[in-house]
Amino acid sequence: MNVSYAVMLLTLFLSIFHFSYGYKEAIRISNEEGPVQGLFVIVSIPLGFTFAYLSSIFYQQV
Repeated sequence: MNVSYAVMLLTLFLSIFHFSYGYKEAIRISNEEGPVQGLFVIVSIPLGFTFAYLSSIFYQQV
């Protein structure tokens, strides 16, 4: 197994995790009444995009 392939798989799983976590938090805060803390959604979605971008870069190197 190539190191680039292992890093690509890691970034792919991290991307899926962050998108899933951001989606779960968005669903959770959509049912709240009053002020909400959306920090986890604000952080999770850009991290998901960042790891997806890194995954595509490492996929091209494999």
